[in-house]
Amino acid sequence: MLHLEIKIMVFTLIYFMGWFIFEKLLNRFEKGSTEKKPVRKTISQAVATEAIQPTRSVASLGTPDSTWRYIKSIKSPDWRVRRLACTQLSNKRGTAVVEALIGALDDERPEVSIAAGDALAKIGDPRAIEAITKHCENLELSFAQSYENYRAA
Repeated sequence: MLHLEIKIMVFTLIYFMGWFIFEKLLNRFEKGSTEKKPVRKTISQAVATEAIQPTRSVASLGTPDSTWRYIKSIKSPDWRVRRLACTQLSNKRGTAVVEALIGALDDERPEVSIAAGDALAKIGDPRAIEAITKHCENLELSFAQSYENYRAA
């Protein structure tokens, strides 16, 4: 039985290799000699004929509009969009960014408020310290209250 399987595999390989080679030869004959052969250039010819592309600036990775778009997205009705906006704003700097993230700390969804707190911690702005501290105290209080509710039940 093993010999039969090996023969089938060998014949299959031979068939596909033959088909591949035949296709290559057939394409070569169909195209004929109409193809241009590549012309080799010296380095001086290549530099003289091709324009040198300027390097892109790495300083601005996003447009200023994207920052405002993320700030506006914090007020979106979808909590996933708000969370993603907080995550994206963690890479930005500025007064408007910090104020928007501080406002997002009071979101009704914990995923959004945690993402906003994480973004503020990543930015490291001193104005956000008081807001993050208050937010953490509120989280501890809400966790303690939910624990008491479960314990009482």
